[in-house]
Amino acid sequence: VLEKLELISSEDGGATVLSDVLKETPKNLTEPCLTALELMKFGQLSGEPFDCAQPDRPFPKEVRYPIAPVAPKVKSMFILCRVMSLVPMRLKNVMWDADVDFDLAAFHALVRCLKRTLRQLVEAALANVLLKDLTRTKLLPRGFMCASPIRDSYPNTPSVLPTFMLPRACMGIVVKYFLDYKGDAASFKDDVQKKFLCCIQPIEDLKTAFFFWQDLRRCVEAIAEPLGAQELCEDMRNASQLLDAQKARLGFA
Repeated sequence: VLEKLELISSEDGGATVLSDVLKETPKNLTEPCLTALELMKFGQLSGEPFDCAQPDRPFPKEVRYPIAPVAPKVKSMFILCRVMSLVPMRLKNVMWDADVDFDLAAFHALVRCLKRTLRQLVEAALANVLLKDLTRTKLLPRGFMCASPIRDSYPNTPSVLPTFMLPRACMGIVVKYFLDYKGDAASFKDDVQKKFLCCIQPIEDLKTAFFFWQDLRRCVEAIAEPLGAQELCEDMRNASQLLDAQKARLGFA
């Protein structure tokens, strides 16, 4: 699995540029970071609006989805919301009762395809090992692919293998609300809690998402030159200016 994801060299098993940056990522954010880097490989991590799959079937006019080229601020908003939507949120056991974002829904259609593929890759590799010697199944600990978060250590799970569970776009929607918020810093905490009643701790989750953004930016800056990701690096640098300005205004700096 590591070889297929280019995290170790196929020649000597040594570390690669990707594994060097990923190893510095905190454990609870490793999977979102790996997902983002895989999307980058396929050219699907950007701030550009999506194109219609079929030109004769355009997006509904009601969603007012922009068409490329877009203004720099729109591009920055897209990449910020998409990237941070990869971070899971703590939600109450109720249905999502807030807005649904068209761009994030489209982005997560790609994320779901990728994560299903990654999970199948892990399962196939494990099956390949076990079918050669079924006695090895006794070596697997209980819950070795359990994706349920540990109650006192969210979002960590008991799993010893990556599960690549399908995420929801909730964090991206909350980030968009944060970026568009026009009120003052004193009112934001109450307003975001009222807006997203199904979120248990939106402020703490926002801080985690902001940290993830900075960590992914560190990764992209490190691999930009060797892997040709200079354009993404520049887009993230521009988006960070928008994010940092709003964080400072709302007391998150």
